[in-house]
Amino acid sequence: MFLKTNAAMLFSLIAISACSSNEIGESKDVSQDKIYQKYRIRYNEGNDKANIFAQFRFAGSNGTTLVLSKPSQLAFDGEIVKVDSSGGSGAYYEVNKPIANFYGKHHFIFTDINNKKFDNDFTFEPFRFVNIPAVVSKKQGFNLAFQPGALQPGDVINVSSTGTDSSFTVSYEPSAANVINIPSKQLMRQKNGDLKLETTLYRKLDLQQNTAEGGGMEISYSLKPITVKLAD
Repeated sequence: MFLKTNAAMLFSLIAISACSSNEIGESKDVSQDKIYQKYRIRYNEGNDKANIFAQFRFAGSNGTTLVLSKPSQLAFDGEIVKVDSSGGSGAYYEVNKPIANFYGKHHFIFTDINNKKFDNDFTFEPFRFVNIPAVVSKKQGFNLAFQPGALQPGDVINVSSTGTDSSFTVSYEPSAANVINIPSKQLMRQKNGDLKLETTLYRKLDLQQNTAEGGGMEISYSLKPITVKLAD
């Protein structure tokens, strides 16, 4: 576990780099093994849908964004995803799925113009706290425990205070214990009687089937804010 004062230091795990190109090209005009695959899954607890985002770039993660030229296409769980675009992001593929049926295994299948298929899957699992304390001592600090089995090696969890002038962020990389400690030195700085905390899980996954250029997959899962009372 380690402390950071700026949650933006972890934002790069889920955000496309600010220096990435927003230019748009067509995949038929580039070498197919130079297509970089990028997949991102986002969910905020309480929303009724999860967001699925995919992008294809020429020559690396910051290269020109690509529209997949027929017969090239992207399918998510067997459904063809249509291309969209924006001035800030370039060309991308996006779909929203109801969260009620989203937990479990899912598939991206990217087909290039030579009809070569790249099948990459992931499993979306519940993530939540258990036994959240109602009242905690500023002098002792406290642990937040996660649901057993929810974490994987390499996961990063960001817990940040909100609505306070003494803000802090605690970041955690899973070990044997499924807990994250909120230290007393941060609690002692709080002037209010309540502490509100926001939590996000960040997960990076390798692709099972990739082009020579590479690619990656990212999952972020944000929990509803929790509030605990602080006692002296």
